[in-house]
Amino acid sequence: MIKVFDRFFGNSATTEEPCSSGSQNLEDAYAIIMRHVTAPPLRIDTHVDQDTFQRLLKRVETTWARLGQEDAHWSVITDDRFRKHSINGHIDDFFAMGEVDIARMEASLARAGVALSDIETAMDFGCGVGRLSIPLARKTGHVLGVDISAAHLQEAKANVENIGCRNVEFFKASSVADIRDLQKFDLVISLIVLQHNPPPVMLEILNALCARVKLGGYLYIQAQTYRSGYHYSVQEDLSDSSDKMEMHVLPQHLFLQTIQDNGLTILEVMEDGAAWSLDYRSQVVVAHKR
Repeated sequence: MIKVFDRFFGNSATTEEPCSSGSQNLEDAYAIIMRHVTAPPLRIDTHVDQDTFQRLLKRVETTWARLGQEDAHWSVITDDRFRKHSINGHIDDFFAMGEVDIARMEASLARAGVALSDIETAMDFGCGVGRLSIPLARKTGHVLGVDISAAHLQEAKANVENIGCRNVEFFKASSVADIRDLQKFDLVISLIVLQHNPPPVMLEILNALCARVKLGGYLYIQAQTYRSGYHYSVQEDLSDSSDKMEMHVLPQHLFLQTIQDNGLTILEVMEDGAAWSLDYRSQVVVAHKR
């Protein structure tokens, strides 16, 4: 997604292209921005009974346990540079991408009048191998990285030890109840995580994360809110016995309403390029619990 937008806006001020080319670039960019304006609603099952919920969550845990054992860094950022056989030569690039994401979050909070350096406690939900936890720890007092995969957490701990970062801890959450039992935080962050959970699981996790934001604290969270042609049927999902990495959508009205229903005020909604596909709409929300 970033490469697509760079084509339109990267160096247009210094090029010597004719004006007509610039106009075409703006028209193309406008078409991208407006691509989902007339899109139809999505058919998505969002509520299930408790037994079905547990089956869905268990499959998520099984999938990510396997991915963590087979290719932990690649499962976080699906770039071949970060495959198990080549990650050692590109580990700096991997963590640099985390630095970029934290810098974007820092800018978003700054626009809301919040200094990241004033954050004492932060939770990085779906922390994986520590890609965000480590740069976040350099800016805040203490970070708790939370994940469902023991294999990812083992790698995260090794990465933290290698770097010598002392204000990061990790916790394995096997259930939504585990999340709800955690302390409350000044900041809860989750990027490229919710999308890998079926919509009913996404909603429950989102509720739990909102509940872990302290009074006066902040939520910085991303989800895929639209994809052309997407639908979700619980029955179809459970009939699929594969344990592949899944990509799911939570409609924007449910995403935003859930955050608001948990007593948070939405400060900013921005589209991002987390899916690397124009078929998706991916959005980051900044919210404050007053």
